[in-house]
Order: sequence, then structure tokens, then C-alpha cells
Amino acid sequence: MFVKLWMHEEIITVRPECTIAEAENLMALHKIRRLPVINAENHLLGILSKEDIHNALPSIIDANFDDSARALANQAKVEAFMTKNPITVDPMEPLEKVAATMRKNKVGGIPVVAEEKLVGIITESDIFQAFIEILGGNEEGVRIELSIDSEARSIYRTVDIFKKHDMHLLTLTVCNDCSSESRLLTLRFRGEDVDPLIDDLWRSGCKINSIIRE
Repeated sequence: MFVKLWMHEEIITVRPECTIAEAENLMALHKIRRLPVINAENHLLGILSKEDIHNALPSIIDANFDDSARALANQAKVEAFMTKNPITVDPMEPLEKVAATMRKNKVGGIPVVAEEKLVGIITESDIFQAFIEILGGNEEGVRIELSIDSEARSIYRTVDIFKKHDMHLLTLTVCNDCSSESRLLTLRFRGEDVDPLIDDLWRSGCKINSIIRE
């Protein structure tokens, strides 16, 4: 899974010469928390977040926004408060690497740049949506979690059992268990008669941790 498949290509941007008030209005209008700052050639110069605005001018988001604060917001320029040289990613960056970068740097969104031009933005919400789809969270069916040994043939053997029972696999994920000798295999599937499948899984040596019918 790559950034290109999940990023937003229609991006709300702002110029460095715009005012903080204009930037804040754009965020409120489009219900977003950050604005990439670009020049006329669509080169990324920085990024302005709600936190940047709050740190610079706390009163701009206060209910008691007075005339003096409003005047200041209408004069202060984005370039003075934006984060320059922000972290960026390539459209072909693996999604899991971007998620790790966000977590490490404590950011909720990263501009996507290709050939020195802004082409999109990827946010934590996009990654959550990708996670839901990868795990089949929107699919109805049966979800079963198994503990299997760490050898690759255990996965193939399990998939063969599903094939034998004519089950339609929707998703399959593997992650490390608490032990180096075993792994967790989670499958989401559809099928008519699940009980014979479960019996065969037990007989194959799999340990069934949970079965959820949705």
C-alpha cells in the first residue's frame, strides 16, 4: 500500500503573503487543521497548522476575539508563522513507513511532493481509513483469529483448508505473537457452513483465539 492510493490530491493551499486571518478562515471553511504553503510554481515552502496559529495568536480562535487581535491577524503574514522545510513524502512511499514517520515526529499530516512540486497530502485519518479497508472492517462476514507456528507452510496449510471448504477470503493479516515461535493469523471470510471449517482448523494444529460472526 502506497501513499499515492490514499493521499488527497485536491489540496487547499495558501500563499506565504496571505494573512493569518485568511488562513484561519480557510481552515474553518474547509474543516481542516493544516495548510501547505506554496509559491506560484507550486513548490512547497512550508506548512501552517492550527497549532501554529494558536501559538502565534491565541486570541484568533478565542470567542472574545477583539478588534486589536483582529487587526493583528489581518496584518500578520503566514510566512512568519509557518513551519519551514516540513517533512515530506513521495507518492510511492509505503503507507506503514509514513505512519511510523507521523508517530515519530508527532504530526497529523504530511505533504506529498514529487519532482519538487506539491501533489497531495496524507493525514492520520487517511491512514486510519486504509487500516480499516486493509483489515476488511467494512465487510460483513466471519472474522477468525488463529495462533499458528512461525513456519511459512503453516499459513499455506491454513489457506488450503479455507479453499477446501469453499470459503471466500476477504482479508488475511499476519502479525507476531508474544512468542518468536508463533504468529497471529487473522482471516475475514464469507461462507455457508463454518463449523466443519473450524473442526478442520483444530485438527490441523491451529489454536483458535476468537471467532466473530458479523
